[in-house]
Amino acid sequence: MSLLAVLTVLALLIGSVAHLFTFAPVTNWPGLIVIALIAILSPALAEEMVFRVLLAGGRGRWRAGAALTLFVLWHPAQLWLGLPRAQPIFAEPAFLAITAALGLACTISWRRSGSIWPAVAMHWAVVVLWKGVAGG
Repeated sequence: MSLLAVLTVLALLIGSVAHLFTFAPVTNWPGLIVIALIAILSPALAEEMVFRVLLAGGRGRWRAGAALTLFVLWHPAQLWLGLPRAQPIFAEPAFLAITAALGLACTISWRRSGSIWPAVAMHWAVVVLWKGVAGG
């Protein structure tokens, strides 16, 4: 099973138990397309370059663990810093558990492939699915 499939199942389980998601059909397709176009750069590419390439690097479990921890902490930090795209859900423990799972899956993908693009694609897909159909 692919990392994205495992991540999706895990996110659905955590999200349903914690009532994080409100599934609804997409009605604003132009808005979702704009989100998808923006999300490829930020957060997907920008965060993957920082947390996977610069911080986690290509080797070392401690370094990867530290980068994963910082990736998770970055989400509630956005709230504390008052950044414009921050949302209250960024401080919810269930959301942070899903964030940790995403970070781990992206780290594994980056390290296995040697390319950042699979991790960027996975991060992008999760954001677009969350914003588009899960009420993000």
